[in-house]
Amino acid sequence: MTKCKKILSFAMAAAMGLMLCSCGRGEISSGTAGADTAGQPAEGTGELADKLETEAGLTKEGGEEKIVTIAYDQTWNSLNPYASTGVIGDTVCNQIFDNLVAGGMSGTMYPRLAESWEVAEDNSSIIFHLNPDAKWHDGEPVTADDVVFTCKLVTKADIVTSRRQLMQNVAGTDDSGVELSADSVEVEKVDDLTVKMNMKRPMSDFMFLKQAAFFFVLPEHLLNDLTPANFMEADFWNEPVGNGAFIFESTIPGERVVYKANPNYYMGKINFDKLVIRNVASANLLASLMSGEIDLVPGARVSFPIADISMAEEQDNLVVESIQSPGQVWIIPDNEKFDVDTRRAFDMAINREEMVKELLGGRGTVREGMYASNNKYYDPKIGEVSLSNQYDPEKAKQLLEENNFDFSQELLILYVTGDTLREQTATMFQRDMSNIGVTVNVQSVDLSTMMQMMRDKEADFAIMKTSSDGANPLENQDFFILDGVYNLAHVTDPTGQELFNKVMSSLTDEDAMKYTSELQLWQAENDCYYFLYAPDITVIYNKRLSNMNTKDMSQSVFDFWNWTVE
Repeated sequence: MTKCKKILSFAMAAAMGLMLCSCGRGEISSGTAGADTAGQPAEGTGELADKLETEAGLTKEGGEEKIVTIAYDQTWNSLNPYASTGVIGDTVCNQIFDNLVAGGMSGTMYPRLAESWEVAEDNSSIIFHLNPDAKWHDGEPVTADDVVFTCKLVTKADIVTSRRQLMQNVAGTDDSGVELSADSVEVEKVDDLTVKMNMKRPMSDFMFLKQAAFFFVLPEHLLNDLTPANFMEADFWNEPVGNGAFIFESTIPGERVVYKANPNYYMGKINFDKLVIRNVASANLLASLMSGEIDLVPGARVSFPIADISMAEEQDNLVVESIQSPGQVWIIPDNEKFDVDTRRAFDMAINREEMVKELLGGRGTVREGMYASNNKYYDPKIGEVSLSNQYDPEKAKQLLEENNFDFSQELLILYVTGDTLREQTATMFQRDMSNIGVTVNVQSVDLSTMMQMMRDKEADFAIMKTSSDGANPLENQDFFILDGVYNLAHVTDPTGQELFNKVMSSLTDEDAMKYTSELQLWQAENDCYYFLYAPDITVIYNKRLSNMNTKDMSQSVFDFWNWTVE
C-alpha cells in the first residue's frame, strides 16, 4: 500500500513544507571549482542553441530579440551544479539543469523532472515518476537511467561537493551523502520513467522532497565516460547540455551567462528569446534598472540598497514589491577559538536594533534565533532567552574580563565583495566590538575565499546571508554537521546535529515542533551563530515584464513559461 501524491496539488507541503538547510543554506555551498571558474575569460559557441533555435523557427531576421536580464550582486564559479559554491551558482546552473522538484515559499512544491511520486506506507522508500516529455537539449529523453547515474556519481568520495543533500537521506550513504562502499547507494530503476530510492531512516515525504529540490539530474549518455577524478573539470562544463528551460549560449565567467530559450521545454513554451544572468554590484542595481540595462532584481538573494528602494518606487518604468522575510543576515564565529562564554559576550555587544534602523531604515526585523518569527517552527519562548533582546555592552565587556579575554589581539571579520549591506553590517559589528575594547578588522573577499579562510581558521568571523521559505524545520542543518563542508564555525558539540536528525526523522508535525523547540533553545544557550536581522524581501522589475510569480523568486524558482514580455 502506498501514499500517492501529485506535486501539482501538494496540499500537505503548504501545511508542513520546508526549505532545506540552506536554502537555509541560502548563499553557500562548497566544492571544487569546475573548468569554468570566475576570472577565467571564456565564451561558449552556443552551436547547440543555434541549431535548436533554427529548427524551431525562432531565428530572427531583421526583428528584435526579446531578451530578459536578471541581476544578482554576487558571482558564481562554475556551470557545473555540483561544483557550485553558492545559491547564485545554483541559480545559474538551474536554468540549464532541472531538479526533480522545485521548492517555493511556505513549503509549496512545484513539479519539474518528477511529475509525481509515491511514498511507502512505512516511509522507508519513495518512488519518483518522471515527466515523459522531458528531454535533454540534444533531443534525447530524460530517463530513470540519468537519475540513477547521477546518484551513483555524485556519491563518490572522490567528488568533493555539498550539492548532494538529497543523497544524505538515501540508504547506503553516510551523513554527508557519500557511498558507504562501492555500489552501496540504494537507488534503482523501476522502468524508463520510474526511480525508487530507499531512505536511510523513515522520513515524511515533505522532509525528503525539499532535498530533492536541490538534486540536479545529469545526462548519462554524455557523461558516462567521466571518472570522479575528471568530473569537476571536464570539457563538458564549458558548454553544458542540460534539460532545463534554457540552453547555454555563452559566458563571461563570474560576470554574465547568456542562454537561449529551450523551444522544446516540457513545462511550456517560453515567450521570449534569451535570458541573461548578470553580476551587478549592489550600488549599481538601481541605475541599471532605471536605464533598462537590467529587467529584474529577484528578491532576498540580492542585497538591493535599502536607501534606493524609495527612489525605485518613484520610477515610472519599475514595479516594487516587498514582503517580510523569513531569511537572515548572520555571523559565523569560530567556535573552537572562542568558548561559549566569549561567544555570548560578543553576542550581547551586538546592537541589532540599531542595525535594523541604520542599515534597513526599518525595512526589516531583528532575528531572535535560528528561525524567523514568521517561520512555522519559531518558538516564542526563544525571545525570553535570546541575547538578541539583551543588548548590554557593559556586561559583555565584564564577561570578557572575567573570562580572561586577551584584549590585545586583533580579530578579523570577512564579508563578500560587492555586497553593500554586508559591508555595512561588518562595519557596525566592528564598531560594536570596539565599544567593548575588542579590535576587529574588516576584509572583503569572494565567497569561495571566505569559506576557505573560515575552514582554514584564517579569519574569526564571517557575515552570511541566507534565504528561507518560512516553513523549513531543517533550516541551517548543514552548519551543524560536525564533519560537513558547511561547518565553517568549527562547531564541535554534536547536540545540534543530533537534534536536526530527530527533526528530519519526525513523521508528525507535533514531533517536528518538539525537536525544533529544543534545537532553538540549545542554539540560544550555546551561541554557535549570531543571527542578526532579516531585511524585507524586495523584488523590483521593469514593467515590460508581467504575469510572473514573484513570491517564489527568492527561492530561485521562476515560472518563465508563464511570463509575458513586451
